[in-house]
Amino acid sequence: MLSKIWTIAWKDIYTTYSDRNLVLVMLAAPLAVAVIIALAFGGIGGGSPVQNIPVAIVNLDEGSGDFRFGDIFAQAFIPSSDGEGAAASTCPLTQGQTTNATTEGSTTSLDQLVNATLVTDVAAAKAGVDSGDYTAAIIIPADFTQRLSYGQNDPIEATSVEVYGNGGRPIAAGIVRSIVEGFTNQIASGNIAIAATIDSMIARAQTDLAFGAQFLAAGATGSFQPDFSCAFDSSLNNVQIDREVLRREGSSNNATAALLVVFGSAQAMFFTLFTGQGGVLGIFEERKQGTLQRLVVSPTPRLAIMLGKLGGTFVNCVLQLIFLFVALTVVASLLNGGFLMIWGNNILLVLLVIIAAALASTGLGTLIAGIARTPEQAGIYGSVISIGMSALGGAFGFQLPASVAQFSLLYWGTDAFQKLSNGQTDILLNLAVLLAFGVVLFGIGFTLFNRRIDV
Repeated sequence: MLSKIWTIAWKDIYTTYSDRNLVLVMLAAPLAVAVIIALAFGGIGGGSPVQNIPVAIVNLDEGSGDFRFGDIFAQAFIPSSDGEGAAASTCPLTQGQTTNATTEGSTTSLDQLVNATLVTDVAAAKAGVDSGDYTAAIIIPADFTQRLSYGQNDPIEATSVEVYGNGGRPIAAGIVRSIVEGFTNQIASGNIAIAATIDSMIARAQTDLAFGAQFLAAGATGSFQPDFSCAFDSSLNNVQIDREVLRREGSSNNATAALLVVFGSAQAMFFTLFTGQGGVLGIFEERKQGTLQRLVVSPTPRLAIMLGKLGGTFVNCVLQLIFLFVALTVVASLLNGGFLMIWGNNILLVLLVIIAAALASTGLGTLIAGIARTPEQAGIYGSVISIGMSALGGAFGFQLPASVAQFSLLYWGTDAFQKLSNGQTDILLNLAVLLAFGVVLFGIGFTLFNRRIDV
């Protein structure tokens, strides 16, 4: 019986890998997608792809009195080396602290993230963005401080800071825009806090005579000097980017390689779902051609036929995952300039996850084959379920909350591979869930399909 199972399985394996178009879909397509995405978002050459973004700052703010909110942007983006040129901070939260400090090797501060230059002319700044000299230009309007400043008879008005970005660098320009939005929101929030505080004190003074007398006396003597400096201190606006550690020990980190792990494992799992379905659903085609009927009427148990078909599908899934993971390792090593084992050093655990993921994909294909009555139905069911699980599991570039993503077997597979890549070995739950997926779905699908199989 074992020889019959292996003969049927080997026939499916041979048929699959002798079909050039099918091999391209199984192997070349997911590899190409993962590499292109990783290169696009990680940069070719390693290191942090988001740093030293060239930015032009045009500060047209005329201020109000002796103060200009526009200076907050200049001081934040272009920190002075010895404190010269920047106003001394009076915020008690920053006393004795060094601005733009970073934890070496773990974060990137704002002055490392951007390379800002003060420009006096708006047209010149925009021309620099258009020519590629700058990624973005930050243009602060002349009435910026005047509109945001609070006065008893001068309410806060709406205003905006223009960010003129280079269309060829959308990611970096978007980062600059987010930073500017953060600063602008803090300035607006600070002025709203001042307005709310003063208005509350005035309202209390009108109802509380004792407090009102103290309030008026403090205003008359000049002793009423509330400190709102912390709301506008640029040193509290440090922007930091956490760096994902690809390897805890051993070879050097590489941003592109880290993305190859994330996108590579997701795409490999995504295409393996279709491989698992395609192999099992090939039974419909064999029934159409009469091959299945010949097997059924031969002295071969139905169990052996089904196990042979499913065994061939399982081996195809395993071989597909192994090839993709080896190919992604080669690509990462070439980009790194030396061998880089992006999946971690525990090869045994990597193989166990591959086997569990292949079993889960085969089980899902078996279930679809069991619930579908025609090849057309099977194709529709398979596509909808695979794409839905891939969307939940993060194969399309966005990550849903874990409470939702955990309903997808894709999540458990990619999460296990990423843990192993980071040197973690706590993947027992991942293996258990993948195996449970495979066994349960296989059992249900096998039962349903075996009842329907006929000559």
